[in-house]
Amino acid sequence: MHKIGILGGSFDPIHYGHIAIAASALEECGLDKVILMPAKAQPFKAGRHFANEKDRLEMVRLAAENNKDLICSSCEINREGISYTYNTFQLLNKEYKGIQLHFILGTDSFLGLETWYHGKELLRTVSFILAVRPGYKESETKTAIDYYRKTYQSEITILNNPILYISSTEIRNCVARGDSICRFVPPYVEEYINEHGLYKKADN
Repeated sequence: MHKIGILGGSFDPIHYGHIAIAASALEECGLDKVILMPAKAQPFKAGRHFANEKDRLEMVRLAAENNKDLICSSCEINREGISYTYNTFQLLNKEYKGIQLHFILGTDSFLGLETWYHGKELLRTVSFILAVRPGYKESETKTAIDYYRKTYQSEITILNNPILYISSTEIRNCVARGDSICRFVPPYVEEYINEHGLYKKADN
């Protein structure tokens, strides 16, 4: 059976940290593809996007364009309203019938899963791939994994490869200062940011 990972987020902008997580998931979990899915409006980040939907989607498309293992999806961008993960997976399960879908996420999102919209149902029905940073909330993460597995029989795989931690806030502030971001993002993403004048103001 084919296996596909879903990596969502604001991607404001997409950077090498996101791509490293996708690469680790592909290698360690035997995924066939990873879908990169920028969010239209996240419940916990409402009104906090710095680039608009079109620009964020285009930067993800550029990042995926030359990588045969990555797919850019406009599924959430095209939907009306807030991007709830539960609703997204309902749609994806219909679109990718017969394919195993795995939700790739980081520690902070993982720890709060139970409080999400239909979070308990997600924990019962979705397979998770967890990208952790060494030394970051290790005790809390282990406790949550044990609790989710015991309470919801959640399927959770932990990535072992080192994950690059790159801050989107840092990238935006670098652009605002006029500094190069070549070490953070693919060249075609940097070109797009510069050509379209994105992130000229520093985060408050």
